[in-house]
Amino acid sequence: MSGEPDPGGPSSGAGGGSDGGDAVVRRRRLSWIWLIPVASVLIGGGLLWTTLARRGPLIQITFDSAEGLQAGQSQVKFKDVQMGTVEGFDLTPDRKWVVMSVRMTAKAEALVTEGAQFWIAKPRVYAGDITGLNTILSGSYVAMQPGEAGAPAQRSFNGLSDPPALLPDAPGRPFRLTASRLGAIKLGTPVFFHDLEVGRVTGWDLGDMADNVTLHIFVSAPYDGWVHRDSRFWNSSGVQVRLGPEGIQLQVDSLKAAVLGGITFDTPAHRDDPKAWQAEASAAGESFPLYSRQDVAEGATAPNRAVLASYFTGSVGGLGVGAHVTLQGITIGDVTSVDLQYSTETDQTRVRVGFTVQLDRVAPIGNKPVQPFREYVHKLVREGLRTRLRGGNLITGQKEVEMRLEPDAPPASVEEEGDVQVIPADNSGSGGLDDLSTTATQLIAKIGAIPFAEIGQNLNGTLHGVSGVANGPQLRQALTRLNGTLGTVQDTVRRLDAGAAPVLRRLPAIAADLQDTLAQVRALAASVSAGSSGDGKFGRDLDRVLMQVAEAATSVRMVADLLARHPEALIRGRVSRVSE
Repeated sequence: MSGEPDPGGPSSGAGGGSDGGDAVVRRRRLSWIWLIPVASVLIGGGLLWTTLARRGPLIQITFDSAEGLQAGQSQVKFKDVQMGTVEGFDLTPDRKWVVMSVRMTAKAEALVTEGAQFWIAKPRVYAGDITGLNTILSGSYVAMQPGEAGAPAQRSFNGLSDPPALLPDAPGRPFRLTASRLGAIKLGTPVFFHDLEVGRVTGWDLGDMADNVTLHIFVSAPYDGWVHRDSRFWNSSGVQVRLGPEGIQLQVDSLKAAVLGGITFDTPAHRDDPKAWQAEASAAGESFPLYSRQDVAEGATAPNRAVLASYFTGSVGGLGVGAHVTLQGITIGDVTSVDLQYSTETDQTRVRVGFTVQLDRVAPIGNKPVQPFREYVHKLVREGLRTRLRGGNLITGQKEVEMRLEPDAPPASVEEEGDVQVIPADNSGSGGLDDLSTTATQLIAKIGAIPFAEIGQNLNGTLHGVSGVANGPQLRQALTRLNGTLGTVQDTVRRLDAGAAPVLRRLPAIAADLQDTLAQVRALAASVSAGSSGDGKFGRDLDRVLMQVAEAATSVRMVADLLARHPEALIRGRVSRVSE
């Protein structure tokens, strides 16, 4: 076996350090486990590069509160697209504001320019609309409105407490309204046209010397094309209760306007050429006056109207702007101003009442051409046209200006104050309620002059004297004596009736006997007359006797009848007239 070759010789020889053996080299192979960290490094680098590539600028937004926001979770969105993430919060040195650090994305870098707006989107009721309901589940976030393209970059912003009333890219045109006061109008107040919501109030600022307020409104397209130079705007906020000559008037334009306030506008269409009229739409930013009521706006902007005035020397209590101007009981205009003036020349005060008259409310008869109004006013004043104050409502006490023709009025002429014609006023009496008030005052004064106290004292003394007489002993004694006298008279009448009854019963029989006797005497007289001449003495004496007997019988009958009806005549004697 020693002669056989050793299979492990070379190995053992090599291991034994034989100088003549072949060298054996071991090769190490690379393990696949090293691919994992390499891949991780590559992925991390890619993520880092992607993150840095997508990373935008760091901006700061100042809010009064960070309600509902969380660092690292709350996002900044524009049209529901994420534009950044809130990284942290800090307070200003005075601890009044919250400074929010927001990391914007790279694609949002062009949006955070000058003019960009930020606000916190959360559930709220704003301008009559409920917004932010989607944040109930997802949570609050910061909404943004980018600045204008090409504007300088900006990294610090002041957040809005409420969302903007209007987005800059909304189609439409802005306009301005001039008003003496805001009233119930606020940011986001709707603008109505024919009861349709067509715009909103976007802001306001003070006018010249703070005499008025300039409102900024935006009317959306296509309704902005209906705003023309003769458009009229009025305040339709809330529920308007007006006490006027017509009584109590309640006006509500819409429920939304009653709660949030509102502005309404209207534009009278020109029927002659509608296309040309539509081409005359007002330019953006044009200014219009804002009137307090619709009737005031219509009266002030009527196309065919005349501006007049009158001066009153008496009291104008109850007369205000918006009061009616009437002619023969028909309203033809409205009062536009009531100003108190003092004249140093006459050392007197007077009230200047300015008013407008709408000529379209006086329709011409037939096709007769209408005389120019200025000349027509001069003619009417020469014929007795005057203005006077008239009580319009008994309950409210409001007055109105009445124009009337008084043929017996003293001569007067029309004064000119620029474009304003001054109509002479009748200051002899206020008329209406004032006359009634004056009469009532005079009546009260006369009643007050009556000496009620003295009359009361005299009446009290008289009643005291009557009471003394009625309750005194003399009246009681007199009544007692009168009662006794009446008793005596009643007893006498009963006795007389009892004594005269037999006589009265025999009187009819006596009268009958006398009548028979008279008949016999007449028969005897007739016989004698037949035997003797009627002209003899015997005949004449006999006639006289018969006449006397007849008279006696008549007297007896009358006495009998009288005693039958009035037996007391035997005591009282004969009276001039005894009632039946």
